[in-house]
Amino acid sequence: MRDALRRTRGRNTWPFVLRIAYCVLPRIALRAYSAPMSVSVSVARSPLRLLTYAAIGVPAILLAVDMLAASYRWVPEPATYDQVVGTTINEFGEPVDVVRKLLTQDGKAHRRRDIFFGVSLAIGGAAAMGWGLKELVRPTELLRADDDGISVHLDGPGKPSRLFPWDEVAEVRSGVVDSEGAEIPALSIRLRDPALIPVDPAGAEPDPPWIHVFADEWDRPAHTVAPLLDQRAERPRPEMADE
Repeated sequence: MRDALRRTRGRNTWPFVLRIAYCVLPRIALRAYSAPMSVSVSVARSPLRLLTYAAIGVPAILLAVDMLAASYRWVPEPATYDQVVGTTINEFGEPVDVVRKLLTQDGKAHRRRDIFFGVSLAIGGAAAMGWGLKELVRPTELLRADDDGISVHLDGPGKPSRLFPWDEVAEVRSGVVDSEGAEIPALSIRLRDPALIPVDPAGAEPDPPWIHVFADEWDRPAHTVAPLLDQRAERPRPEMADE
């Protein structure tokens, strides 16, 4: 008798379990689908691009030294003329003129230009090298995505990044934009509120409701970043049906 009851209970248990699974599992799956996905992405400038900037500063500094020191190894010399400033006796006991090279009027103007461009090249070359090396050691985040949203460096040097919360991000794509006749890879972000897009962003092209962030200097391609951000973008989610 007990064995018969056990067999009866075992047979009746499975339909009950299946009904529970049929009702509960879709709800669990729907909640998992509707829950926000955690994301952590950081983008900085390409180290190769930064090394290029630093390398550009080297010839600029060499030219500046050549101009300011008047060695004229790589730049043309200014026009001069010879002027006798005295006499002396050579090793044979003969008097010879002491000649000194003086700048002509055009040569003086040339020398002033050399000093101006030399100082400019020295400052520019030192700034390029210093900035490139600083970015290599302590890179600036051009774009960062976390649970708060997407932060983009759009307001120029020394300014904080601009945060676009996830509930304002509708879509993220990668592509190419035309900027002054040049095709530049970009990360395109579509916002729900076009008023959030700055009028004249640095390193981006406004196209409300889109903003196209230039990605030509990034340390990773835009097409690898876009899918990570797009899956977190806020889109309408299916609602659980009331039973």
